[in-house]
Amino acid sequence: MEPAVSFENVEVDYDGKPILTGVGFNVLPGEIVGLVGASGSGKTTLLRHLIGLNQPAQGEIRIFGERLNQLPHASRQHLRQRIGVLFQGGALFSSLTVFENVALPLNERGLEDSWIQPMVCLALSLAGLAPETAPLMPSELSGGMVTRVALARCLVIEPELLLLDEPTSGLDPIVSDAFIAVVLNLQKNLGITVLMISHDLRALKRLCHRVIIVGEGRLLAEGRIDNLEQSRDPRIRAFFRLDEETNP
Repeated sequence: MEPAVSFENVEVDYDGKPILTGVGFNVLPGEIVGLVGASGSGKTTLLRHLIGLNQPAQGEIRIFGERLNQLPHASRQHLRQRIGVLFQGGALFSSLTVFENVALPLNERGLEDSWIQPMVCLALSLAGLAPETAPLMPSELSGGMVTRVALARCLVIEPELLLLDEPTSGLDPIVSDAFIAVVLNLQKNLGITVLMISHDLRALKRLCHRVIIVGEGRLLAEGRIDNLEQSRDPRIRAFFRLDEETNP
């Protein structure tokens, strides 16, 4: 099975100084994979490279088998239309209604209103939101609703790959669980592939088939959480807070 996402010996630098070296991992179609590590370890940097905002100093990044750094601009734009990105905090436009925020990607593609209306309604439904949400302004929404509206904006383009940046950050456990249930439902029923940056261990354990841990400028480990929790590596144990639990 060809990976949906593939990093091959990727090196990232800023002003000639290496930030990440030798990064290599795959995400298979239909998987939910967590990308984790301490703040500043390079998780969001990898995400920016994955959507083409930055280019690696070395190595290759492939999405659906396409070499991202070798694609012409038009082909890269077409590839991005297969990817939904949920930025940390939702990144909704405060001057637009929920409907207008979700419809924005469709308007940018020049779709007619007769197509936009049902597609927005379907996206809101898939994100677990009632139709009555559509006319509300972002200022009228709770944190959990903002995250779901941002998810609906991703889903309205019918993506094959979802990239989530700290989607449960700042949410209480009940709201977080509701979001987790939505993502699990999407993966089960639509087969969407998900790569998720998160510090939320609870969400990672409930959602992810595997996690990839980055730190010290490289990939430290990858695998199922239950296997990684058996690691004797103090860096891995520190991430999962195992020593805190066994030696309070």
